[in-house]
Amino acid sequence: MRRAWVAGSLVLGVSVLPGCKKGPDDETLRRLNEASDKVVACKRENDDLKKEIASLKRQLAQAMANPGKINLTDPEVINLIADIRASRGGGGGGEKPSLDPAEASKVVFQGARAMQTCYERALKKNQALQYQAGVGLTLDITVKAAGTVDAVEIQPTVDRDMTACIKTAAMRWKFPTFQGEPVVVSQKVTLTPKT
Repeated sequence: MRRAWVAGSLVLGVSVLPGCKKGPDDETLRRLNEASDKVVACKRENDDLKKEIASLKRQLAQAMANPGKINLTDPEVINLIADIRASRGGGGGGEKPSLDPAEASKVVFQGARAMQTCYERALKKNQALQYQAGVGLTLDITVKAAGTVDAVEIQPTVDRDMTACIKTAAMRWKFPTFQGEPVVVSQKVTLTPKT
């Protein structure tokens, strides 16, 4: 009788052991790998966001340190500032909206013919310009609330006469009126030779 019991327990032990050695199936491994990939992607995204926050903090610090030299190029930022200023001023009644970036760009591109004329004149005088396929410029135009141009900065200065010509043309541009302090409109333009 004792023997039968020992043999029975051995058979039971052998049948249980293969179940214990069984590892995760392919589906479980696939899920674990997907979860691991998601964790890695989240960590990367978190690191990118931390870098972006640090960059925004630096930009904010620079803007606060130099309040007169803020270059607004992002339409969302310009609109946010306009909303904040409007809410501070009571926001009611006939208050005019801040300078619309799309309208500002439209004014600059309406002046493209004058800039092209300045560029064409410079091409005739400056051989170095003739060897280039075109020239990319950034215009920083300070616009007063009345819509008049207060100052124009052009980078880079490729040709002194062309820069002076473009500045003179831009000083005559008329932007829509708006509420608040003068705004710097930054616009990139590319001038190419006529073919």
